[in-house]
Amino acid sequence: MDLATHQRKLLGLFRSTYYPSGADDAYIHSVAQSRDLEEGRRNIFLWRTWVLERTCALTVRLLRRRNLFAVTLAAFIQGNNISPFRETQALGFLEALTDHSDRLIRSVAQFELALLKVRQGDAATYVIPWNLDPYAILSSLANDKPPDDHVSEGEYEIVASPNLPHQFQISPVANDLPPRGKDQKISDVHLL
Repeated sequence: MDLATHQRKLLGLFRSTYYPSGADDAYIHSVAQSRDLEEGRRNIFLWRTWVLERTCALTVRLLRRRNLFAVTLAAFIQGNNISPFRETQALGFLEALTDHSDRLIRSVAQFELALLKVRQGDAATYVIPWNLDPYAILSSLANDKPPDDHVSEGEYEIVASPNLPHQFQISPVANDLPPRGKDQKISDVHLL
């Protein structure tokens, strides 16, 4: 077996995307059944968790509240060639969630992705639609507290731009929703 094929099989074992067949050599079978492989997979999972908790805290907290973090991260690890540089890991993870079937997860991930890009110097302006009050949701996530029992529905948008004072602004879209006062702010989540 050539080196490139051997390396692809080992990477596939780490990602849980390759399962040895009868044609594979004894070494690949040995690695596939080793406790060291399981420990390596766990270390990779824990490292990715540590990085994401610090770089996209809102999305991670929401996924945990919905008991989806472990399965979502495992699928991300399995399906993506993730950079070893932590600065790029959150971008990839959030990008993977921007079309999530759960609208709230999608909105929070889109917001964090846009804000992260703006904070890294992207000059673009991003508009993220919401169907729930983003103040209540984001405040709850930023402060790591349970959300209110009833979060009001409505059409909102968050604009993330380097041209805004705090790099984002939340606005109701429909005219029948009251605007937020200056004293109603969400906590700033510091991204690495």
